[in-house]
Amino acid sequence: MIDLALLRNLMSGDEKLVLHFVSIFKSQVPGQVESLPALCADQDWEALSTALHSLKTQFNYVGLTEFAGQMAEMEESVDSGETDTIASQIAAFQQKFDIFWHAEFSGESNSLS
Repeated sequence: MIDLALLRNLMSGDEKLVLHFVSIFKSQVPGQVESLPALCADQDWEALSTALHSLKTQFNYVGLTEFAGQMAEMEESVDSGETDTIASQIAAFQQKFDIFWHAEFSGESNSLS
């Protein structure tokens, strides 16, 4: 579940900025998640590491610490050259993410708490 406490703190309680960030999050994160398998298949480790780092940061901002932790673990593996299981880790993450995303945002207008 999304928790905007950190984001509100970082934005000094400016709800307009918080909602702007959430809007960007909702528009960009699904595409970034969707790009992970192709980056892995292409063995574009630098781009994959960058994508994982970006997602880690965004997930942290909205309080999705489990997802942020998964991104951090995969980023560390990619950066250290341990890429044998990355494809399966990405697939497992995507399944959890898809379930979360549909539960959190299906049928929603644009409001988060």
